[in-house]
Amino acid sequence: MPRSDTEALVADVETGEDSAPRILDASSAASSEQVDPPPVPPPHDYSSYRWFILEPAVFLIFFARNLIGAVYQNQILYQTCITIEKFNATQCEPLLGIDRGSDADKEVEVIVQTYSANIMMTTSLLESIIPAFASLFLGPWSDKFGRRPILLTTFTGYLTGALILIVITYITRSTNISPWWFLLSSVPSVVSGGTCALITGIYCYISDVAKERKKALRMVLNEASLCAGIMVGNVASGYIYAATNALVLFSIAGSLMMFALMYVLLFVPESLNPGDIHTGSRVREFFRFDLVTDLIRTCFKRRPNFDRTIIWLTMIALTIAIFDMEGESTVNYMFVQDKFNWTIKDFSLFNASRIVIQIVGSIVGMLVLRRVLKMSIVTMAMLSLACCVLESTVRATAVYWQELYLGMTLGMMRGVMGPMCRAILSHVAPATEVGKIFALTTSMESVSPLGAAPLYTTVYKATLENYPGAFNFISAALYFVCYILIAVIFGIQKSMGSSSVYQAIGS
Repeated sequence: MPRSDTEALVADVETGEDSAPRILDASSAASSEQVDPPPVPPPHDYSSYRWFILEPAVFLIFFARNLIGAVYQNQILYQTCITIEKFNATQCEPLLGIDRGSDADKEVEVIVQTYSANIMMTTSLLESIIPAFASLFLGPWSDKFGRRPILLTTFTGYLTGALILIVITYITRSTNISPWWFLLSSVPSVVSGGTCALITGIYCYISDVAKERKKALRMVLNEASLCAGIMVGNVASGYIYAATNALVLFSIAGSLMMFALMYVLLFVPESLNPGDIHTGSRVREFFRFDLVTDLIRTCFKRRPNFDRTIIWLTMIALTIAIFDMEGESTVNYMFVQDKFNWTIKDFSLFNASRIVIQIVGSIVGMLVLRRVLKMSIVTMAMLSLACCVLESTVRATAVYWQELYLGMTLGMMRGVMGPMCRAILSHVAPATEVGKIFALTTSMESVSPLGAAPLYTTVYKATLENYPGAFNFISAALYFVCYILIAVIFGIQKSMGSSSVYQAIGS
């Protein structure tokens, strides 16, 4: 009589046979199958980043944006003059910025600027407040879903905005329209996160892929490419505009943005390991307020030793430094125009020279002071802030215009401050939290100009008749506060040097 399956299994056990157990039925078959998890793909090899990471794309995007800047404002002024203030084309033509206007044209310019300033202010608020709020979501989101989507989205937003601007400018060649229509060109970049998202994504990406000992250098090179793009864009804008027209210039800027997007698309892989990227709906996950809660919790939570203190001291120093720079930019031109009778050409030459010296000073400083003299990241940040204090003091006490160039030379290391502070953050914070901390830092930096402009403008107006350069003493004092904050970090690093993290920022 044939044995049942159960009897056969019992017999096998009693005889010690190692045969595989028999499957009794279909339900047990499903439960007994062991499904191996899919193999995790190996992380990307970033040894190929020998020369560039994001520097070419950063240069192109800031080159294109600053190529547009002044000409964009001229288009708004002209359309305001024609459609809002109802002046004729002859009276409004000097506002295009091609030729110098007469004294009578200056009266028209004052009237037009009074109204167009509202449009500029609205643009500034749109491009600062909304992206600053969105950045609070972007940082935690990028820690989960990667940095590359942030970069592609922001670059696409800038390109889309340029295309809209080209279309609007083409329409104005045949029909005058309300200047408020130009705000449409800002919408794509605002929706995609704007400068906040771009800066957050760039520094998170560099923090992910750069080797530990080269993070500071990589951030300085990125800052140098950013400054170079701003300088070349500002200088080239006037020459291209004079040789062509606004439509051609905007088209060139759009082409540069397209090349920048293609570079990211083709040559910039995802920086996070594939196994660390979450699955699920990326859109739905973005609109979760618990991401902001998680960001705040991450930035305020207790950490080993003095890590939390270092993070907040660094973030505050960065925010104050941006507050200084934005406040100065509000009144700088009025200051040199009143004190030294400078023209726009003189001011543009000074700014271009300042950027060149800043780039050269930053790169040479990194090569000589970091590589040869082995200065630490914290020491480099302190040296940079000391240069900022010196430059602001010289500007405040300047009697002759040549002294401004002396101050610029003394401040040649000022460009190192931002990258060094971000390098400190990237060393102290775990890789899974860098996005959140950079996001909050960028948001704080973006909001700070809203308080800087009123303060510096009020001080400048109050001291205009007696001491127009007095606002520079505010900058010197605030930069000195930043120096004290970083000096505290230096003291912590020296007292806790046994920690590997503190050894990294102190070496």
